[in-house]
Amino acid sequence: MNILVVNGHPDKESFSQAIYETVVANLDFAQHQVETLELGHLHFDPVLRYGYRKRMPEDKFILQSQELIQWADHFIFIYPIWWSGMPSLMKGWIDRTFTPGVAYSSNTEGNFIWNYLRGRQFRKLLKGRTADIIATSMAPSWWYKLFSGWISVPDSYGLAALKSAVLNHCGIKTRRLMVLGNMGREACTEAKRKAFLNKVGVAVKKL
Repeated sequence: MNILVVNGHPDKESFSQAIYETVVANLDFAQHQVETLELGHLHFDPVLRYGYRKRMPEDKFILQSQELIQWADHFIFIYPIWWSGMPSLMKGWIDRTFTPGVAYSSNTEGNFIWNYLRGRQFRKLLKGRTADIIATSMAPSWWYKLFSGWISVPDSYGLAALKSAVLNHCGIKTRRLMVLGNMGREACTEAKRKAFLNKVGVAVKKL
């Protein structure tokens, strides 16, 4: 299986970095082909400056990223939830990489809702792929387990936006959500962090 691991945290000393290192250390490289992107270590413009009105100048890293999302069978996204969303660096990478013609195509004719209900609004160009989302948040973990599916409230958008909007519209099915809550709070002890990393390692070994 081709696996793409994306660390969306800009700080290499963050707990997300520890999660990323745990993931990479526990993947079976004999069984899988693995590519990694540590966005905080890479240099690219994360701003989609013209929307889809016109193309930005060619960027080798973005072109490489687009090749990787088409190559991957499975994605592992790692990031902290900030202001009910992902870090701007990761959001910018998605904006520039998951573009029309690469990740999806959108029907510009007819009524949006009617098209959507009939499954004709989006063509899912990455259909058949799967993803795991591993996130951290100051809110407790149970909050996201309860509110990141059909029921969505603002503090759950950090997962729902990626799972239900981005990935779903491109045809990528989210297989597993793992959230370490209470980050930055007394409740998130060193023991709980280590236990979470162990849980991540066990999950990755099963891929």
